[in-house]
Amino acid sequence: MSQSRLLAKLLENEITDAECKQLNRLLGDDPALRRLYRKYMTLDAMLRWEIAPPLMKVSKEERTAVDSPSPAFLPDTDAPIPDSASRPIPSSYKLPLAHSTLGGWAFSYAVATVFVCLLILGFWAYKLPSDRGSLITTNENSRGLTTPGESSPARPALVFVGRVTGIAGAKWSDAPDYLPPIGVNVRLGRKYKLKSGLLEITYDSGAKVILEGPCDYTAESTAGGYLSHGKLVAKVKKNHELRMMNDESKTRSSDIHHSSFITPHLFAVRTPTAVVTDLGTEFGVEVDGLGNTTSHVFRGSVEVQAFAGGYRNKIVLRAAQSLRVEKGKGSDEAMLVAGVVEPPKFTRRLFGPPKQLDLLDIVAGGDGRGKRRERGIDATTGMEDPLFVPMNRGGHRDYRPVSWHRFIDGVFIPDGAAGLVKLDSAGNTFDGFPETTGRTFGSIWPRATEPKPHDSASDKSHRLWVYAMGRGEQFMPEERGLLGLHSNTGITFDLAAIRRTFPKFVPGRFQAVAGVADASHLTDIADGMVDFWVFVDGRLALKRMNVRPEDAPFGVDVELKSNDRFLTLVVTDGGNTAGSDWAVFGDPVLHVEPGDANETKR
Repeated sequence: MSQSRLLAKLLENEITDAECKQLNRLLGDDPALRRLYRKYMTLDAMLRWEIAPPLMKVSKEERTAVDSPSPAFLPDTDAPIPDSASRPIPSSYKLPLAHSTLGGWAFSYAVATVFVCLLILGFWAYKLPSDRGSLITTNENSRGLTTPGESSPARPALVFVGRVTGIAGAKWSDAPDYLPPIGVNVRLGRKYKLKSGLLEITYDSGAKVILEGPCDYTAESTAGGYLSHGKLVAKVKKNHELRMMNDESKTRSSDIHHSSFITPHLFAVRTPTAVVTDLGTEFGVEVDGLGNTTSHVFRGSVEVQAFAGGYRNKIVLRAAQSLRVEKGKGSDEAMLVAGVVEPPKFTRRLFGPPKQLDLLDIVAGGDGRGKRRERGIDATTGMEDPLFVPMNRGGHRDYRPVSWHRFIDGVFIPDGAAGLVKLDSAGNTFDGFPETTGRTFGSIWPRATEPKPHDSASDKSHRLWVYAMGRGEQFMPEERGLLGLHSNTGITFDLAAIRRTFPKFVPGRFQAVAGVADASHLTDIADGMVDFWVFVDGRLALKRMNVRPEDAPFGVDVELKSNDRFLTLVVTDGGNTAGSDWAVFGDPVLHVEPGDANETKR
């Protein structure tokens, strides 16, 4: 199925589990498609923000009226369901978009037509340049370009060489708003142009590369890459281990030509003037604006070959030694300049050991060590939401994997009427949930302590409940922020993946402040009531029933063992439908303790 059709089905809430996995895979493989996805999701969310007015206030007297609106309008509203279907709704209650030209069928079709046209135009424009930066040819010169006079061969199958395993303040030269999720695949031929910040790539061989912006780096081999300018630090396993791993991955990329200047089985960094080949080491490489290369060895040794159009002199550097390769007078000349007095300063690690991991940062796409906020997840698909989407969501009760983030296992809509509810990818289930509406409202949303002005400008709308609830300081004593989970939402975090990323530190406790925000300042039908659930590997660790806005916030403190795999947070409606069920987990964190992820403690 085409990318445009998959995205259209996602926006129409008609996407199946298999199609959702397909779209996730396409988004993980192609950054251009991810940028386009965010644009259309943003456009969809903005249309919902601007078109649908806030719910009208309804007096307590009107709630007892007996005349109901036409059932034909009930499915068309994106507003939170204010009451059960069995309770009559007064005729004076004004449903959003009902009985008006703005919400009529003509306008709906007009919006749909414009949106589909934009979708088609966008994908048409996207497909024109999409092959320019990702084509990997089999006839390459030293720069990875097709030899002049030769036609480009057919595009081979995608080959992945590793994953993004760390990010710190990264900003992109060609896409300033792009935030790559931790764990995304690194495609052979993928170029990373950092304006600032740090990005860590872990190759399948085990070699790690930390890029420091501003820099321009291309993963042009399963055992190395091309640094055209900027800095990087490479940490490589012992040669015999790397050689074995590269032999295993060789069959995956046998149709891809490695640069003739990179020695097979050895990790190497190529620059405009040199090739720096690992001999079992940790080393840094810097390329200045003129293309001159400076190499410095922290541990072990490397071989440096001067190169500008062919091989020249080479020299082996050992720990604490530096070497500079400068361009010669001719275009194809380079020369070695030994004994660099002051080697460049390199960043050898992204962070020190964390004391706690911020779940708000993780939900927003980070690794728990940053302060990302204001980017959420659709509980019915597992896809990213670049803006909070004020709409009812439901119809899918299946467990949805979140494949774009390695620390989030999946999301789901809990409903006891469906029987056993799957909680994680290991197959753990729970059969004690009450019967719910099977629907939720809005996004799983990590809200900042102080929302930006444009986020809170419409905070008087009942539909934008994460902002309409006010500051919510009672739920965040540490002022980190709020994780908004409207009732009938579940999200599962992958503790095993976290331990693999931080092998010497293990999550010891999950802590937060939970409760229900008060909606009475916006509507008289603020009858929110929520059940809170926390599971560890399918075991019920916390249960709080019938929590109302007038109840005091309560602390959540769940102990985690070193071999626990999954942490699941769930909120369900308290049996009186999902209206005004503004549930939040404030300051949600995983406290990290020193330990060995390979050891089991009970």
